[in-house]
Amino acid sequence: MSKRLMRIRAGKIHPLSEKLLGYDIHAVMQNGNTHFGKLESLTENHLLIRDPRNHPHNLAVTDLYEIVYDTVQLKQ
Repeated sequence: MSKRLMRIRAGKIHPLSEKLLGYDIHAVMQNGNTHFGKLESLTENHLLIRDPRNHPHNLAVTDLYEIVYDTVQLKQ
């Protein structure tokens, strides 16, 4: 059985940013908090996620620990 969840450390996010735009991700922060939603934009300094209640979350990349996403949604 293959693994569906992929984890990307904060320092390796930018090469995959175009591929993940518009997909559901979990942004795990350095302090352990997790934000879930669609990735709307990613710059060198910030990442914007819109949660299921349509609230935007602008997160600093320096506070980010990793991004977790399900690979099945990329195959659709």
